[in-house]
Amino acid sequence: MEIVVQLLQALASLGAMCMMPIIILVLGLIFRVKMNVLLKSALMVGIGFAGVNIVINWFVSQVSPSVTQMVANWGIQTSIMDVGWPARAAATWANPLAAVIVFVVLGVNVLMLVTKQTRTVMVDFWSYNHFIFTGALVWVVTGNLWAPLLAAALDAAITFKLADWTTPVVEDYFELEGVNFPTSNSVIWAPVAYLLNKVWDVIPGLNKLDMSPKGVQDKFGFVGEPMFMGFLIGAAIALLAGDNFQNIMIVAISTSATMVLTPKMMQILMEGLLPFANAVKDTLSKKFPDANFTMGIDAALTVANESAITVGIIMVPITLVLAAVLPGNKLLPISDIAYQAMWLAAWPVAFGKGNIVRGLLSTTIITCLVLWMATAMAPMHTELALAGGFTLPQGMALISTEDAGEHLIGFIMMSLAKFLP
Repeated sequence: MEIVVQLLQALASLGAMCMMPIIILVLGLIFRVKMNVLLKSALMVGIGFAGVNIVINWFVSQVSPSVTQMVANWGIQTSIMDVGWPARAAATWANPLAAVIVFVVLGVNVLMLVTKQTRTVMVDFWSYNHFIFTGALVWVVTGNLWAPLLAAALDAAITFKLADWTTPVVEDYFELEGVNFPTSNSVIWAPVAYLLNKVWDVIPGLNKLDMSPKGVQDKFGFVGEPMFMGFLIGAAIALLAGDNFQNIMIVAISTSATMVLTPKMMQILMEGLLPFANAVKDTLSKKFPDANFTMGIDAALTVANESAITVGIIMVPITLVLAAVLPGNKLLPISDIAYQAMWLAAWPVAFGKGNIVRGLLSTTIITCLVLWMATAMAPMHTELALAGGFTLPQGMALISTEDAGEHLIGFIMMSLAKFLP
């Protein structure tokens, strides 16, 4: 079992850029995908993930100093440090139950496929870390074996069902045929976004207000294009930080570039992924004619959507304001604030058909919930991190991540586990 854990940790440590091509190669050989299609798909997916990571990480590096300065200018003081999603993922994979949960989730997926309870074939092994995180939280609370395994299995089952439910949205709105997003910290917010969108439908005035990147572009021409909107949003962030002219230009153009380059990098990724997904789907369809399988992949692909990018970037200062004024919140979301904001915006803009106004309203409400849950998870998150080898910064007693707060199922399972003997 230790060898399996080490192998999985080594695979996960490569990141999606290297891990996903390896997974595609292995699965392609199993499903007998033509070698020319398989090799091209594997390389293109790796290149696509590399491109997305380069753009997003570069954007975060350019904008983070201004965001940090905004925090200093506003005097935001919180007691829980956000250490970023990589630290959360590393602590998750280091958990003693990690390898066992991987096989439990695999078993759940196969069982649900055989019994026709899901159409989702979960091929994104990196995203198994979310199910492991749920199990790890319950493990910290209970200290026993079976409760964490059951929690992880339930998390996976719920996630696969929600992925099935959202497949039409993925195919229609995100224009990704034959795939869905069984990433538990993302798809669990789809029902919340759906219900909030129904609320906006019945509010007079708001239900008539429609603003999308395309609509703004059609109405205002170049001024409404993503590149110009990104420039204005970036400049606003830098101005709020009190930056000089040089930094204002850097942040503004960096934001503009992110709005333009991220979708283009995602097009490269999909150029590799879709032929592979279609080849696997064709093979499965021949063996199981009535199954209509869907390939489950990382929900990170949603950040390439223009509305999600726009709402996510606008949410950066809004999230900081929420962190400062939200009663009960103690987390300062700095490390991944830009990326997490785009991640949370995906389902609100999808159910709002790209409506930026609705996307902002729904994402703001969801962000409040995320901050509260991340605060509540801090003691368990800290214990997991310490067990995984993390060293607390001097003077810091608790750590958490905005990413942890997105695990709604994990939070519920952790809360219920406190009532177990």
